[in-house]
This record gives sequence, C-alpha cells and structure tokens, in this order.
Amino acid sequence: MASSAAPAGTTELFDRLCEAIAREEGGGDVYLKAAHLLRRDNGAYSLVGLEAGGERAVYHYEGVFSSVMPFDAEGVRQDEAETLARNENVREGLHRVSYSWVRPDYRDLLD
Repeated sequence: MASSAAPAGTTELFDRLCEAIAREEGGGDVYLKAAHLLRRDNGAYSLVGLEAGGERAVYHYEGVFSSVMPFDAEGVRQDEAETLARNENVREGLHRVSYSWVRPDYRDLLD
C-alpha cells in the first residue's frame, strides 16, 4: 500500500527552505516558491541551495554539471539557467557561489 505521507525530513527541508526564502525576499508566495524549487529536486537534479540575494537557486545535476536558475512564484525558469561548471569542475563551480542558504546534504561538501 502506497503512503501519501511525506518522507522523513521532507517537511523539515521544506520549512527550512521557506524560512530562507522569507529571510532573503520577504513578501508572499514563500510556500509556492519553495514548492517549485523542491519539485525540480527530482533525483536527477538536486537542490544545493539559494544564491545570496535569494533570487536564484543552485542545482547539481547527477555529477555532470551545476547551474543557477532564477525562480519566482510562477516556477523555476530553467530556460534562464546559467551553467556554473561541468564534469570534473562541478565541485569547483559549487564553491564559487555565494550562498544565503545551503541544503543540509551539501554543507559538508561546501565547507
């Protein structure tokens, strides 16, 4: 039987992301923005964090590349993505970003 309950930690991640967006941008649509960011976090793409300023999110794609993408209440704008690095330079690309929030899974990598 399939469960509709969120996996452990998912709610906490959503809450932390909402807090980070609110801290950076304030205003409304915080929950909607966070939902869009986590919807793109689908296994192939991993949400790494928010770039300082809170207007763009950093994603890591299966170790192949890292990129930043603007987002708003309408969604993540992949067509405006900027590639940070590819292949063996992915880690370096992630380190070049100034973050306002980093997902807990990536904190050790980026310290």
